[in-house]
Amino acid sequence: MNEGAPKAFDPEALAEAMAPLLGLAQPPESRVQTIVHLRIAAGHAEKLLSIPLDDHEEPAPVFTP
Repeated sequence: MNEGAPKAFDPEALAEAMAPLLGLAQPPESRVQTIVHLRIAAGHAEKLLSIPLDDHEEPAPVFTP
């Protein structure tokens, strides 16, 4: 295994590791919802990161749909 390669995203491990660091007490139903939202956020991030950007790309000054 390549040690420099990114590991697959594991929302369960992230939720378990971050709760104590943030001082959160997570009842099971809250933990399940946290994991659901982490999966959703990971999906959004994957879509955004899949868009190739040129080094000269600039953010739009004003968002217009």
